[in-house]
Amino acid sequence: MFYYFAGNNFKHALNVGKNYINKCQKPIINYAIESTNSSLLVKKEYVNLISNLPNNEYSIALKLSSINFNINILNDIINKCKLNNIKLFIDAEDEQNNDKYNEISSNIICNNNSNLIYKTYQMYRKDSLNILCSDLELCRKNNITLNAKLVRGAYWNNEHKYGKLFIKKEDTDISYNQGIIELYNTKNTKSKKPNVLLATHNKYSIELGKTLNISNNIFEFAHLQGMNEKYYNTLSNTEKVYVYVPYGPYNEMIPYMIRRLYENMDMIKYMY
Repeated sequence: MFYYFAGNNFKHALNVGKNYINKCQKPIINYAIESTNSSLLVKKEYVNLISNLPNNEYSIALKLSSINFNINILNDIINKCKLNNIKLFIDAEDEQNNDKYNEISSNIICNNNSNLIYKTYQMYRKDSLNILCSDLELCRKNNITLNAKLVRGAYWNNEHKYGKLFIKKEDTDISYNQGIIELYNTKNTKSKKPNVLLATHNKYSIELGKTLNISNNIFEFAHLQGMNEKYYNTLSNTEKVYVYVPYGPYNEMIPYMIRRLYENMDMIKYMY
């Protein structure tokens, strides 16, 4: 389990991030707590984190539930990122918070025409491809760049019984790869070229993104700290690679760690 996270404070995370920068990978620092009763303390943590990032080689990730979906706090963090030229990846939520997440993230797309703010799409959800296409159309109409992060999904163990997710892995793979193709096909429209982070350990999806990059270089790639390290070390020789570096108080990270273990059981063989 300790392969997955950097430590209990941001200084540990920055040190781990420095090691990845030396491997030509860009760290995404993630204060990895699932929920909190003190959104102001989370805001303080992120403001402090952003202020201490040594350069814009580092990015950050934020779960809206960790700030209780407080729009004022979110805007403060976004403004702080813009001021420091730091990318912000807004992570997806579980079924209970998914509608709220989509509403807020769509407003962010409309009101922040910035290459720094990324929305996450969980492609194991049956509705995600339609939402992605709707957001592409929204951006085309408003002449806005879509910044998208594609993941397969993070809540299968808790949510597969609700009927909102693909049950078969191959259906999720089709959805994910179709999302890649939809984003690639914007080159044939009047839409602005999107910025896309493919956060995946699936080699076929990675190879698809690499192949499409030859003619339209829009895809970058990301993995979790401790996952598929050897493969991504090689990939970073030719592609832009990011790595999620989570940290936080150990007792508050337990839900995150358990979820990551459940969702990545087939990737355990890559840990070392």
